[in-house]
Amino acid sequence: MNFIKYIDHVLPFIYEAFNNHSEYQICSAAVGVIGDLSCSLLDKLAPYCDQIMTRLFTCLANDKLHRSVKPQILSTFGDIALAIGGHFKKYLEHVLNTLNQACRAQVSKNDYDMIDYLNELREGCLSAYTGIIQGLRNSATTNTIALAELQLITAQLPFIVQFLETIARDPNKSDSIIGSAIGLIGDLVTSYGQVMLQFVERESFEKLLAEGKRSKIMKTKTLANWAIKEIRKLKNN
Repeated sequence: MNFIKYIDHVLPFIYEAFNNHSEYQICSAAVGVIGDLSCSLLDKLAPYCDQIMTRLFTCLANDKLHRSVKPQILSTFGDIALAIGGHFKKYLEHVLNTLNQACRAQVSKNDYDMIDYLNELREGCLSAYTGIIQGLRNSATTNTIALAELQLITAQLPFIVQFLETIARDPNKSDSIIGSAIGLIGDLVTSYGQVMLQFVERESFEKLLAEGKRSKIMKTKTLANWAIKEIRKLKNN
């Protein structure tokens, strides 16, 4: 992409917008631009990611930042991971710790605004996990390297599965989050194979996949059918 020659001039304005916590829409727009740059520049973004990631972590840690921006930042971690692949490994520990905290968030069941926020936060976590797993898998030049890269997440699998089960059991989950959760289940199955067999037969997962198949949103329905197909292939191997 020819845009790379302008990035040194653009990033200072993005960083300045990150610091504009009083007008959080500006900060949110800047985070969105980073997501767009990730999709456009792919691994050419890698040399700039130390600064980008440091500033995104700083935003997340700031209590004055409007809560609506934080799920977007988590999702952007997934965009960056998908874009730069194996280069993301240096940020992995910090990102996984951040996701671990975000996944544990709970809100009052009587506060509908906070329920909406929890759905957004969880969807940001799902997007991050999906981007990380796909990025590590797809950037590898051989299956052997891909397996080695994915081993970096293996220790997190029980926690990720527990998070997915929490979502599956939540009566207030949105249709959008059902699709994202099912998409992650499919990615875990295709990436980790037999390791996932002990998890995918759980009743909560089966109910979630059934909900996805009944969804009126075509993307969610398509993801559910794909994930079910991948699980069947896994069981038949």
